Amino acid sequence: MRYLLLEYEAPQEDEARLIYSEVDQEGRETRRVEIYPNGLWFAYGQEHGREEALSPTPFPEDVRTLNVPGEMMARSIAPGVFRAIWDQAAEQPDGLLGMFS
Repeated sequence: MRYLLLEYEAPQEDEARLIYSEVDQEGRETRRVEIYPNGLWFAYGQEHGREEALSPTPFPEDVRTLNVPGEMMARSIAPGVFRAIWDQAAEQPDGLLGMFS
């Protein structure tokens, strides 16, 4: 497994600012946590379900090729960083509906 962080410089209110992804050997996303500018978190994959929301496009081996200066920065992160975010996502309201349940 590889672990990635995509960080968007100036996302719209309805777009994630941070996307943490776990990808398999083929570059396919298996888990993802999205963090929005307004503080909402969404998690996809495994116990969170909604695998259809995971990216169907494999990530490149060198994720830095996705970088767009001034717009988006992509980089590899340590497995422990992803696990900490994943665990925190389990404690957060999962989107708007999760805030009220």
